[in-house]
Amino acid sequence: MMRTSAATFLLALLIPLPILAQTPPAPPAPPAGPQGIEASFAPVWGFLAYDNDSFALTPSDFGQCLAPAGSALVYCGVKNGLVLALQSEDGRVAWEFQTRGAVRGKPAMIGSGLFVASSDGCLYRLDPATGKATWDKPFCADAGFYGDVAAWQGLVFAASTIDKIYAIDTATGVFKWETHRDRPRLMSAEGVASPTVVGDRVLAGFSDGTLAALDAATGKVLWESDLAQDVRGAADADATPVVADGVVYASAFGEGPAAVRLSDGERLWRAREFGPSRPLVIGDLLITGTADGAVVALRRADGSMKWRTRLATTAAGTPVAVGNAIVVGGDRGLWLLRATDGAPMVRLSLVYGARGTPEVAGRRLFFVGGGGTVNAVDVLAP
Repeated sequence: MMRTSAATFLLALLIPLPILAQTPPAPPAPPAGPQGIEASFAPVWGFLAYDNDSFALTPSDFGQCLAPAGSALVYCGVKNGLVLALQSEDGRVAWEFQTRGAVRGKPAMIGSGLFVASSDGCLYRLDPATGKATWDKPFCADAGFYGDVAAWQGLVFAASTIDKIYAIDTATGVFKWETHRDRPRLMSAEGVASPTVVGDRVLAGFSDGTLAALDAATGKVLWESDLAQDVRGAADADATPVVADGVVYASAFGEGPAAVRLSDGERLWRAREFGPSRPLVIGDLLITGTADGAVVALRRADGSMKWRTRLATTAAGTPVAVGNAIVVGGDRGLWLLRATDGAPMVRLSLVYGARGTPEVAGRRLFFVGGGGTVNAVDVLAP
């Protein structure tokens, strides 16, 4: 267990902030933000959740945070299996809970419970005030859970690394149903699409490139759409689906994203980006990060390109909106881009980058850094 002395605690508080350095882009100067202030990132606090014990040269952590509206706490899961509740204003620890595997998805507040899926193969229900487990025992499957969890009418859904979607009773942790597909023989990508609930359906992506709509009550397959029918190589549908105006936006890793009609799964159009992230819908645009380090805005009507911005990173993460700007993480930090044309405004340099999706609470971001830090940063942007 870490933080066993006052010195260690102070080190944990102080280390993350010095490694947050802002790097402005090449001229012209960044556009002005509110009241004439230049667009910028303003670090608020940092907390060292664990040391890089393996001394990896390029450590990464796909953990994420949840900042529920009206709560004074932010909840984060990290690579060493810790779930942390931190005071959102100053980063002080309220409680911590240890799982046996990396937490790679965002915790979810469902009713009175905080739900966390871990790569140890277990789903946990915690008391958000104390961190105590509230099921008699966690629900455990035969493979690790990656990604976020979703909920519908007393059920919580989680996706495992072997192409299984589970439905679990939120009150008791009792198994309700499971749907799976056979994994392809060829190597698949590392990620897993998180289940997405829309109405009484669960949308799930699988490693063979299939996007499926499931009946939320029973797990019955309502329709399937092959996102990988034109793809050579990596077929995984591992980008979490997003729904807007009756259209599902999802991707195979080899090419995407694609627009699929929610009612029947018919594909409407397909773009040809490599390794698209979960997309962000802003007005008539669909914005995604790619595995080759670009951020791309596509027109939702037909998938045609509006703009593309290449970042100095090996892969661009899932974009999030902050005001009229976009924040994207990568292996060198966080970038702030203008939503209208993708112009970079400023970069927050992070030694080990930020791979998980930042959590947005107003103008504040909460995110997990690659070196085991949890950070809070305010964003000033137009």
